[in-house]
Amino acid sequence: MSSTHGGSAPKLSYFAADATGRVLASSSPDTVFYAASTIKLAVLIAAMRQVDAGRLELSQPVLVKDRFPSRLPGAGDFTFDAEETDAGMPPAGSTVTLAEALGRMVYASSNSGTNMVLELTGMEAAAEALSLCGAESSRLERLISDHAARDAGYTHETTAADLVRIMHAVISGAVAGPDSTGFMLEQLRRQEHPVIGAVLPATADWGSKSGWVDGIHHDVAFIGSPGEPGSYVLAVCTQGYGPEQAVAAIKSVAAAVHQDSGLPNLV
Repeated sequence: MSSTHGGSAPKLSYFAADATGRVLASSSPDTVFYAASTIKLAVLIAAMRQVDAGRLELSQPVLVKDRFPSRLPGAGDFTFDAEETDAGMPPAGSTVTLAEALGRMVYASSNSGTNMVLELTGMEAAAEALSLCGAESSRLERLISDHAARDAGYTHETTAADLVRIMHAVISGAVAGPDSTGFMLEQLRRQEHPVIGAVLPATADWGSKSGWVDGIHHDVAFIGSPGEPGSYVLAVCTQGYGPEQAVAAIKSVAAAVHQDSGLPNLV
């Protein structure tokens, strides 16, 4: 995906807080970044709230699509670049369940799955989800990979502090019922692109949502079983780093925060 972030001066922001809201670590937590795929957490919340309300069902079929209409009038439909395509999604024209679409959106970071769900929920519901979480600096204004709308100024933004608020809202049950909260936790624990999780002990209970485009790499994770003593949420946002540098920076912050968390030491 083309991006204007690769030439930016390097920036790193992080925020960690426990279940009581006590701040464990913080550096420029309110710096606004392009959100990349971390914004998909808002879509997850929006969908599960509609499941709770009876407007959607996890078992309902969802049409698989690889072409979507741009938000920008006159721009027509858009498709995904090769690197943006979810190879694990069945071919266009087939169906998956809503549960499968949501799962791939979270643990595989599927762009097509995200857009398929957003067309069901509406972007207004995702914006409402952000508001419910207290994520006042976060925005979701277009479908994923709608480059025409992106170039016209419709964007996805977040901060490290907002990502912690969103994750706390998910794992605490503040934005969905018990069954829906359990489903969301299950998908976060299945993460296929771990960064923070990669430096945690093998026995640690954790789940995360990462996001990246050229020059941007973020991760937000819950560490420790939600509600248990010592559990916390950490978000790290980076801009202007190369891919390997960004991952190393996120892991370094995660390791340092975990050493001070009171949970089992890293091995």
